[in-house]
Amino acid sequence: MKKILSTVMSAAMVASLAMPVAIGTAGVAEAKSKAYCRQVAHDYANKKTRKKIAVNALVGIGVGAAIGNVFGGKKTTFAGAALGGTAGAISGDAKWDKYYRIGYRSCRNS
Repeated sequence: MKKILSTVMSAAMVASLAMPVAIGTAGVAEAKSKAYCRQVAHDYANKKTRKKIAVNALVGIGVGAAIGNVFGGKKTTFAGAALGGTAGAISGDAKWDKYYRIGYRSCRNS
């Protein structure tokens, strides 16, 4: 009887020591990985800026062409359109980076 009681007590002690370890690692297993959050952030940024980059480039082309037309002839109009379109696309790209950071931080903090 003494041996059985000792065995039961030993098993209970081992179980009580193992429980905090199991509970402590459960939270870690649920944390989202960096790779997962990078993908989530990439998708979020694409969704938020898909139309904006194209719109910014088109507006840049229009504004650049108009300014080029005011200051000169055909060559200046085409150069202005090219520069305006590039500036518009770069502006949209900066917004993509901003949305990527927002999406990544949101994923990692949730």
